[in-house]
Amino acid sequence: MDNHNSYNSGSNNTDQNANHADQYNNNIYEPYPPDYERQPLAPLKHSGPGIASFVIGLLAILGYLLIFFIATMAVNESIGVLTPLQAEELALHPAVILASLAILVCLILNLVGSILGIIGLVLKNRKKVFAMIGTILNGIMILLFVGLILVGMTLM
Repeated sequence: MDNHNSYNSGSNNTDQNANHADQYNNNIYEPYPPDYERQPLAPLKHSGPGIASFVIGLLAILGYLLIFFIATMAVNESIGVLTPLQAEELALHPAVILASLAILVCLILNLVGSILGIIGLVLKNRKKVFAMIGTILNGIMILLFVGLILVGMTLM
């Protein structure tokens, strides 16, 4: 019988199988694939959504600070000893209204940043540093906003 027929016939031909295996791999203990064929692992990249989450978190914090500074400077002249009627007028001051809308825009940015941070944390084969920092920044700002609303509700 030739090698092809004996191999397919199921007869036990251990000498041929051993020679066949030794022909391609002289060292049985050499790792597969050999070291010279292994590809070096590329360094992991940062996740795009994680970087975006981090940047959005920083921009939202800067936005909150800027809004607070501008609104206090604009309303500073109007604040003094206020009667209830003047307090209602102050609440309708254009600077207060614009600051309230800008804070809502920053809150929406924080929500988007949180979602992008979670997406960045879920991605495989990516660094998660920026995604984690961005998620924490955005989450803290959302929690502070919710806490501010709860404190305002209890004071009323």
